[in-house]
Amino acid sequence: MDKIKVDLVIVGGGPGGYAAAFYAADKGKQVILVEKEPKLGGVCLHKGCIPSKALLQATSLLRESMEARSQGIIFEKPKVDLERLRVWKNSIIDRLANGIDGLAKKRNVTVINGRGYFEDSQTLRVETSTGQKFINFNHAIIAVGSSPSMPKAFDLGNPRIMTSNEALEIEDIPETLLIVGGGYIGMELGTVYATLGSKVTVIEAMDKILGGADPDLIAPVLAYARRYFHELRPSTKVVEMATKGKKIEVRLESSGKESIELFDKVLVAIGRVPNNTDLGLENTKIKLDQKGFIQVNHQQQTDD
Repeated sequence: MDKIKVDLVIVGGGPGGYAAAFYAADKGKQVILVEKEPKLGGVCLHKGCIPSKALLQATSLLRESMEARSQGIIFEKPKVDLERLRVWKNSIIDRLANGIDGLAKKRNVTVINGRGYFEDSQTLRVETSTGQKFINFNHAIIAVGSSPSMPKAFDLGNPRIMTSNEALEIEDIPETLLIVGGGYIGMELGTVYATLGSKVTVIEAMDKILGGADPDLIAPVLAYARRYFHELRPSTKVVEMATKGKKIEVRLESSGKESIELFDKVLVAIGRVPNNTDLGLENTKIKLDQKGFIQVNHQQQTDD
């Protein structure tokens, strides 16, 4: 099979990948952008920033309607149609994704939908729905993003234990929701579900919620959480999870004491892991660090 020759191939069509593709194309480079999903946009657009902000915006209307009572403006209790909420959220994603596709075409960036695999340091094999394509490149950019971290001890194969991917689909509004991880993902989704009516409990292994963030930014988030969440528990760890009928039984540890509690659903939001597996990196000179991240220099260049 003849190889496609190109100046630059980019693996991953998220904000890092498509921005690099557009910049290189504007500089006159011949660019191929490889994306395994049907549409460009990556995690941020499809399973992260955009859907979460859309849901925050929608649920803010609920909060405003409740708070308006203190101003003498009284609304009837609003009804939430989850199916229409999902359709609206997805329409925003689709519109933005189509916009990115249009920008790629305008810049003559060739987009190939398929899974990329490095055969060697200058050849990328792409598995597409119509067969294999081989790309011979001068330079490559790896921008494959990350996935939610799910420790094996928490992965019971039970849909009641969610990552952010599932939580963003808003399949239902659980009466009780435990969020493991008090970072920005946990707090954003906690805000969405608490506003929709769930009793949200957030536990965080560290002694602070949103540790490392600017205190001025933390303050309004904590103020809202203390008002609308059921409970915030820093310095608390999950020891074990188990399925208990239609509930998730969680053994928690805090200050040396253990407790067992039941929740309708659990959201695990303890961070993300790089998507570096099954890329063929072992066929190149690229090195990974102990956490699985690609090692680069100050110019983001690998050893290859």
